[in-house]
Amino acid sequence: MFLFPLTSQKPDRSRPHLAISEIECRRGGLDYPSWLILDEYNRVQVDEAYDLVTTTPIGAFSPAFVRKIAGVIKETAAQRRLRGIVRK
Repeated sequence: MFLFPLTSQKPDRSRPHLAISEIECRRGGLDYPSWLILDEYNRVQVDEAYDLVTTTPIGAFSPAFVRKIAGVIKETAAQRRLRGIVRK
């Protein structure tokens, strides 16, 4: 599982991020406003995600928003600005 940070604080403009619209926050079960930080992620095995209360989804973004997220991640990776941390 790849976990990208979510924040309720507007991120620094130098970091790749996406503002999550009010409707997408409702769909995802998040407070509004929220942002996704897209230059770093944690990689965890689902069966080893001990720091998560549950892996049951609380909501889901629309397919169109997920494509937008994927596009920014792809651009960030192409610029070699994406970094991952493997959690054990």
